Amino acid sequence: MGNLAQERAARALRRHAPEWAGARIRELGRGLDHVVLVAGDLVLRVADRPGVVREARLLEIVAPRVPLPVPRPRFADAAAGVLAYRLLPGRPLLGRAAAPGTAARLGRFLRALHAVDVAAVAGLVPVDDADPGEWLADLDGPPELLRVVHASVPKPSGRRVLAHADLGAEHLLDDGGGVTGVIDWSDAAVTDPALDFARLYRDFGPGFLAEALRVYGGLDDDALPRITFFARCAALEDLAYGQASGRTGYAEAALRSITWLFPR
Repeated sequence: MGNLAQERAARALRRHAPEWAGARIRELGRGLDHVVLVAGDLVLRVADRPGVVREARLLEIVAPRVPLPVPRPRFADAAAGVLAYRLLPGRPLLGRAAAPGTAARLGRFLRALHAVDVAAVAGLVPVDDADPGEWLADLDGPPELLRVVHASVPKPSGRRVLAHADLGAEHLLDDGGGVTGVIDWSDAAVTDPALDFARLYRDFGPGFLAEALRVYGGLDDDALPRITFFARCAALEDLAYGQASGRTGYAEAALRSITWLFPR
């Protein structure tokens, strides 16, 4: 998708930001279904699927309601599949330790995000049942770890909130002193709030999770089994993805998280 993504980004720049039309476009990163490019200080997120206009509208709703920066759309080009926003400072926390106070800041962030009226985002994000049993489909990993996951499937929750739903270290920007941005909202959904704590648990451990939950407050008493289950599934997914794609940072982070997610 590399060259095609650059062509789509260049086309969108000419239409919406001609002052950047001559800027060099370089790749900043990529995910399963998108490529992230940068031209000057403008990030250009080029997606394989439609929905950049919906994501831009979602970000406009979320940004003034949460206490951490999120991308502020400059433009969204549905035809090219390009969402553009100003480059946020910092770099992803994947493979790095979080600064002191990060857990509390994310607890406050999630409290505000989950308080957004779901009616305000109707039609912009899907409603996801987050049925734990469905997470077992195609899940791969070491047999002894899969046995633990299959033996600990919790009951689904009936609570639904607006969630980022992919709140892992790779989507948290940090400049060394704290979180400077929460990026990649393409998986946002109205779903179980436990999903937003699961990847924090996976990436930063039990002490971090406990502090985030303490500051957040108000999560139901049976949420921890769901958080743990989703965190274990996410760790195995990242392990498989890192090993298959050669992106060793994901595999190394997953192996670290297994030490606290699957204690012997």
